[in-house]
Amino acid sequence: MAKNGYMALSGLGPDRPGLVAEVTRFLVERGCSVQESRMAVLGGEFGVLMLVAGAQEGLDSVQSSLADLQAQTGLRLVLKLTASPEEHRRAAVVPCQVTASSLDHEGIVYAVTNVLYRAGANIVALETTAYNAPITGSPLFRLEASVDVPQAVSLPELRASLSEVGQSENLDIELKTLVG
Repeated sequence: MAKNGYMALSGLGPDRPGLVAEVTRFLVERGCSVQESRMAVLGGEFGVLMLVAGAQEGLDSVQSSLADLQAQTGLRLVLKLTASPEEHRRAAVVPCQVTASSLDHEGIVYAVTNVLYRAGANIVALETTAYNAPITGSPLFRLEASVDVPQAVSLPELRASLSEVGQSENLDIELKTLVG
């Protein structure tokens, strides 16, 4: 059996029912599969990010017929060959979860991610949500991030740095390790 190759597929376009089925059918018809994905409606646009795996022949077929998929779906699509997840992962890390919430205001994502960057942490996944409080209707904001923190980084020092940002930005912020 041939070794799988990998490509990242990203796309953005007008939201409508059936987009995920159309994109995944296109991949399956070429002998490829979705290994990981993130998809969301943002405003009226649908965004997709997928790690696609397949034999080189299938990946080549996806690449050569990408214009057909764009025409069919209305998505602007980008493909990029990439390493396997196993090749990319760094071994000496502590997986962590960062959560932050507050009244919504500008700069929250930057403030939190800048602390993580300065510590050398790698953001594996990040999701933010702006919403209204149930009773008052006040604008609220929540950030959740999965982060790989290098083992050489002091977690108490990282927590202290995040706490400082929490105080300066008026955030409830927490760093949890995801391993025992």
